[in-house]
Amino acid sequence: MSVRIGLLGAGFMGSTHAAAYSRITGARLVAIGDANVALADNLAAQYGARAYYSIDSLLADPDVEAVDVCLPTFLHEQCVLGAARQGKHVFCEKPVALSLEQVDRMLAAVEAAGVMSMVGQVIRFWPEYVAIRDLFRRGDLGEVRAIHALRLSPPPAWGNWFKDPARSGGAVLDLHVHDLDFIYWLCGLPKSVYAVGLQNEMGAWDHLDTSLAYPGACALAQASFMMPDNYPFQMLFRLMGSAATVEYRFRVAGQVGEREQAETELVLYRPRRRPEPVPFEPGDAYERELAYWMGCLESGRPPEQATLLQAREVLRMALAARRSLESGQPIAP
Repeated sequence: MSVRIGLLGAGFMGSTHAAAYSRITGARLVAIGDANVALADNLAAQYGARAYYSIDSLLADPDVEAVDVCLPTFLHEQCVLGAARQGKHVFCEKPVALSLEQVDRMLAAVEAAGVMSMVGQVIRFWPEYVAIRDLFRRGDLGEVRAIHALRLSPPPAWGNWFKDPARSGGAVLDLHVHDLDFIYWLCGLPKSVYAVGLQNEMGAWDHLDTSLAYPGACALAQASFMMPDNYPFQMLFRLMGSAATVEYRFRVAGQVGEREQAETELVLYRPRRRPEPVPFEPGDAYERELAYWMGCLESGRPPEQATLLQAREVLRMALAARRSLESGQPIAP
């Protein structure tokens, strides 16, 4: 038995998902849609799928059972609502939407249609981040004292729409949401959010530092799309606990698409002991994420990870950061 998938978006993320599906048993990519005819045709030919050139035409294909949305953020609501109306399960890339109202309409639509949904919060499937959460859940780190996360990138090379806050939300929604989601996964919603940052030439908040207050703990997350074009893509996550500290570093020339060539380090620091490399199960996070989604569809069990409701809470945090950037005040999400 296989799940027949229609992929909306044949750009960088769509190509990433298509490659992942080709390695997942039980996934069959049958349709690819993109307004860019050449991109749709080329990717469809590569994977033996049908090419479509509009959202509605792919959604109307009766052979498609599940839709994977890899189009720009401002199109997400249209795609999710349309998939639900057609009775198709839907996976939507992050950030899930530009407003809470959009997410609420998505939630209502998938519930009314009785279809399953999931959001592409890929960090929940990134091997090193999973290992950090496992350490935390086992109690190896003790109580959270402080978290520091960063995600630094040159401007995305695969679309000018990222610069437009009305279409992408800027780095505060598109990039920052990764670390906010992981912090939320560990600690839940913060009491307050305070952010400072810089806007690009179109008014998008594309560089920011966000402080998140928790009872007895604090978190600081930094995100930027304003690094020079020759700056290496970097991720860092450090959790200082009452019993130990864990730190993950990731650095790669270019952008995250070159992740297989990255220099990485995941180390546990316990008092009065040598630093210890943390073991983890290697693998491609995008493939793991989509394999989890395929498993949910095949079993009929709704996802427990990266749900629409969870994505809504993380969007609340990101929008609180944006309101703080605009007002200069701490904001309760």
